[in-house]
Amino acid sequence: MNLFLRRTVALIAMLGIAITFAGAASADTVQLLSVQSGHSVLLSAEGLTRVAVGDGRIAGVVPVGTSQIVINGKEPGHTSVFVWAGGHRVEYEVTVTEQALDDLAQMLRSSITDPNVSVISFDHSIVVRGSVPDGAHFQQLSDIVTRFDPIAKASGATLVNAVTVSQALGDMQKAIASLPGASDIRVDPDGHGNVIVSGNASDAVTAQAILDKARGLAGPYLSSDGKLIDRLNSLTTSQIDIKVYVLEVDKTAQSNLGLQLNSATFTAATSTTPQTYTIGSPSFPVVEAPGSLGKALTTAPFFRTITLAPTINLLLSEGHARSLDSPDLVTTPGNEATFLVGGQIPVVTSSALGQVNVQYKDYGVSLDVTPQILGNGAIESKISPSVSSLDFADGVTVSGIVIPALKVSKLATDVITKPGESILMGGLVQRIETRTITKVPGLSSLPILGKLFQSTAYQKQDSDVVFVLTPEIVTR
Repeated sequence: MNLFLRRTVALIAMLGIAITFAGAASADTVQLLSVQSGHSVLLSAEGLTRVAVGDGRIAGVVPVGTSQIVINGKEPGHTSVFVWAGGHRVEYEVTVTEQALDDLAQMLRSSITDPNVSVISFDHSIVVRGSVPDGAHFQQLSDIVTRFDPIAKASGATLVNAVTVSQALGDMQKAIASLPGASDIRVDPDGHGNVIVSGNASDAVTAQAILDKARGLAGPYLSSDGKLIDRLNSLTTSQIDIKVYVLEVDKTAQSNLGLQLNSATFTAATSTTPQTYTIGSPSFPVVEAPGSLGKALTTAPFFRTITLAPTINLLLSEGHARSLDSPDLVTTPGNEATFLVGGQIPVVTSSALGQVNVQYKDYGVSLDVTPQILGNGAIESKISPSVSSLDFADGVTVSGIVIPALKVSKLATDVITKPGESILMGGLVQRIETRTITKVPGLSSLPILGKLFQSTAYQKQDSDVVFVLTPEIVTR
């Protein structure tokens, strides 16, 4: 009976020990530890009772008394080290890395000054993790990591940038979303140094205003070759209607052009009197707004005015000017609109194999205009008019066929106007020289004396081709 009691007491004691260890196990903690191969780490372990290592080929463990242990890194890999001390068990997940990889990680740590970013290394990889406050800090960090990437690849390692942005472009998005006509605006980095702007705009003017605002604020968030990517959706469709008048004005009208195209001063409308304007002194003014006159734009043969005085009709009625064409060009912003008044001449070319090719070349009066809507509602127009005529005197003869040359007069300009303002462009001179021979039949054919019975008259005519363009925005 006494033997049975002793065995029962021993069994209860063993169960108590097991319960104690189970209670201690519930308080276990896991810690990460990185050691270079060939290096050691000294850990504090007060009340050390026991240690164990999972793979002794990767890491070795040496107790130092009852208060410290030394973990030695042997070769790269992962293993677990268990330490029983002070009635608790602590588990260490030990990563043994190559020394060259740790040296590279240490260099990267010394280059990154952001307190919330850390660099860890394991296996054959280096991971940069943490968070930065905004896109500017993220771009600076990305540039540093990119410079270390070739060194990591040369060492056979992989460099990973796992840093996130706490407030990615938040202030910029708030500033753009406050613009009138903007809705559901988002501004996001694409991870390659670009900035994406998306959302809805009420019309093309609002969309351009959003892009202009974003372009001014996105500088700190763009890389050296970064771009602003447009993903905006316009709720309405905007087109540009350009009314064009092409006039041919003779020399008499040119000398009086200052008298015919007068300035206009406005009288503001009231409740009793309508708005009127009065023809002013001869000039080429810029009428910027009702009630005010601007300075004259005298850059080359280009002038701008809101009100084109109707006296230009007098030039037409007196025969000093004639209308060549008056097309109405409609195009979308950023796309070119063209027209041609004239024709095409065949140009014969031959190849090295003796084959003859015929190409057609335009001549006459042509206009190329590319309008663009700006964020403030103005219209920027890139205008390229040209005037060309056939020149048989300077032509070439190919296989008995005379191919005339072309006399060309052209210019190009970039103008910004408000919708409804007119652009007046001149200076495209067209010169026509004619020779008229008058003969007396029969007598003019006599030898020597025949010259006495014929006369030659030369006539030279200069004309100026004037373009009047009025762009307006059409929204649907």
